[in-house]
Amino acid sequence: MLAELPLTGLFFGTFAGQVTERTRSRVVMTSRPEYGAPLLRFLHTSDWHLGRTFGPVSLADDQAAFLDWLVVECAQRQVDLVVIAGDIYDRAIMPTEAAELFLDTLRRLRATGALVAAITGNHDGAVRVAGYDDLLDSSGVYLRGGYAHAGEVLHLEMTDGPLDLVLLPFLDPQAAPDDLTVADGDDVVQRRVARTHQSVLSAAAGAARAALTAPRSLAVAHAFVAGSSTTESERQLTVGGTGQVDASVFDGFSYTALGHLHRPQSVSDSVRYSGTPLAYSFSEEHAKSVIIVDMAPDGLITSTIVPVPGSVGRPVRTVIGTMAELLAHPVDERAFVRAVVTDRDTVLDAKARLAVVFPRVVEVKLEPAGVTVVDPESARSARELPPLEATRSFWLHAEGSDLDERTGTLLQEIVGVAVATVTV
Repeated sequence: MLAELPLTGLFFGTFAGQVTERTRSRVVMTSRPEYGAPLLRFLHTSDWHLGRTFGPVSLADDQAAFLDWLVVECAQRQVDLVVIAGDIYDRAIMPTEAAELFLDTLRRLRATGALVAAITGNHDGAVRVAGYDDLLDSSGVYLRGGYAHAGEVLHLEMTDGPLDLVLLPFLDPQAAPDDLTVADGDDVVQRRVARTHQSVLSAAAGAARAALTAPRSLAVAHAFVAGSSTTESERQLTVGGTGQVDASVFDGFSYTALGHLHRPQSVSDSVRYSGTPLAYSFSEEHAKSVIIVDMAPDGLITSTIVPVPGSVGRPVRTVIGTMAELLAHPVDERAFVRAVVTDRDTVLDAKARLAVVFPRVVEVKLEPAGVTVVDPESARSARELPPLEATRSFWLHAEGSDLDERTGTLLQEIVGVAVATVTV
């Protein structure tokens, strides 16, 4: 049961060198049965990407299966708070069925007695997802997006003591308000040019740190921390490295639940990525999981990795070989498959033939054995070669071996005729 106490007054937080009173500090009292475990327990997950497809295949059923499992886990493990660290949806304008799935999941999670804290990521449309955040607060669902509440601290009173909750959604530097100060004396244009994900996130995190009052705190952020491992399926936050942030941005929080990167990993003992619950690219053959964290009243944490069962979602596999080899060695028929065909001869109807043994083959690449991939720079250089030399270079790339004497002589004659025809 959730009972909301009166507002304790205006929240004054230093945000980028300015004092603001545009947010209120909200205290919420949770009343839950005692389960014998005295510590706050929360579950960290992220990057659901509801509405996503794998190639042409919808993942709606797999995502629903994961969320069914998640709700049961929360109930059985007596979770007090579910944390979703961004990219709830796969795109800003989400499909109707994806929105319905998210709302249904929120209802079921609240029915277990758990509170829910969620932020928008770079894939989400912040206004569409978090437009009614103030109204949702009283229901035990804390949903934040964009700059409206950046730097805000939610003061929650849990059964074992107070918790400061800091929600730091993806903050697009280009959409930052002009009162975000980079340095004293900078004009508006200078501030706009100087903004990076590091600068805007640091400003929001700094404002929150200044407003912490409880002995423990939980930050939830969507960011690319420098030095972390990526996969093929993350969308870059910006180009040129300006989308990366230092881990020091999250200093001072008892635990930081991160989203954005799809591989589960630890930045430090208290700063972690949960990764995606399902594989969203062929670079994600690693195990999927969520994180259960028990936090003591003084902020000390104990975390447990909980694997997502193999029966939820589908594995991904990349298989490499000639058509004969691939057709003779099928893999798990549940798996999404990328087939790399290495035949030197022309292969016809590769995907249709492979689908007989790989029912979910979604990508076929033709890469003849011995053929090297030419990078764009090399391709530009080839255009500057004499015609015969460029043709021999193409032959070497396509066939993986040089011409024999007879073929070389024939090619020289053909190129000579072609050059003479074009220059006449």
